[in-house]
Amino acid sequence: MADSNATTGELYKAKAILEADVVAAVDAFMADPTTTAFLFGEGYRLDLAEAVSSHEWAKVTVAN
Repeated sequence: MADSNATTGELYKAKAILEADVVAAVDAFMADPTTTAFLFGEGYRLDLAEAVSSHEWAKVTVAN
């Protein structure tokens, strides 16, 4: 298992998560932007709402 504090990008580069996991996370956020606990890969969890709100580019992209 990769570092549990790694970013999603780092996990993807390390092949700890798959492109399908990233696509599923995006789909889950778009279906419900208040999603706070998204589980993916082998035991990784991501607060989707926090991830988007704390990333300026993602926040602007979603708003547009």
